[in-house]
Amino acid sequence: MSQSRFLDKTLLSVARVAEYSFFSEVYARRGGVLQALDIRVKLLSFLAIIVLLSLLHSPEALWLAYGATILLALLSRVPLGFFQKRVWLFVPLFSAAVVLPALLNVITPGEPLLVLARFSHPHAWGPYTIPAEVAITRQGLWGAIVFVSRVAASVSFAVLLTVTTRWSDIFSGLRALMVPRIFVVTLSMTERYIFVFLRLIQEMYRARKSRTIRPLSSAAGRSWVASRVGVTFTRSMEMSEDIYRAMLSRGFRGDFPTVNRYRCKWADYLWLALALAGGIGLIVLERRVMP
Repeated sequence: MSQSRFLDKTLLSVARVAEYSFFSEVYARRGGVLQALDIRVKLLSFLAIIVLLSLLHSPEALWLAYGATILLALLSRVPLGFFQKRVWLFVPLFSAAVVLPALLNVITPGEPLLVLARFSHPHAWGPYTIPAEVAITRQGLWGAIVFVSRVAASVSFAVLLTVTTRWSDIFSGLRALMVPRIFVVTLSMTERYIFVFLRLIQEMYRARKSRTIRPLSSAAGRSWVASRVGVTFTRSMEMSEDIYRAMLSRGFRGDFPTVNRYRCKWADYLWLALALAGGIGLIVLERRVMP
């Protein structure tokens, strides 16, 4: 029964991923501040903002940037609950693996704040040394705060971009910015096939469950999962060949033509001015906070 519940939760999680992506398209079609921007302006400005955030070292400046994403989400009619879940589902998982070891004086030497363990003497293994006292250092804690703040702000802007923009517009905007077409076509095909294979996985599990009378043993369950991995790989290869032939037969020559005609409006120039002013303000704030 526990195995069955585990598989049910797995299927539910897969369905939730597809559902969140569908709702992203819903928010991208709403009339908000970010949805009204020219895609070229949006891509360039968000890229510049994320690069700027990677260069900041002041938590105050990074928190101010994070607060700006919340304001932009409200102005773009994106529910804060949905937005925060997408941001903070990723930040702890990504940052914990980097931040937790860096807190300790084993990685970041400095002034100890909290001693976690004491040994009779230091232990050395080749080039690595564990001191007699393993402690959280002030320098490690400061670095962790800066790192988590930077990741939160950067992920927030990335989520805002994807939530308020349709994927088709992102791909056509990349082509308008002269990004190599092979890169754009690969991204576009990947985005489409992710959801095709999500649906395939759901259908395979639903078919198995509808034909199961009693719960399978652990060994049988592992065997079934392994066989489905092989089936998914085989079907992906077959599907890619079939779809590529179909695309060639319909005139595909290595690019997806777009009918979009982009033209900057006053709102785009205003956004660029505000983004530039905000970036300069963050730099000035950091210089004042951390001279």
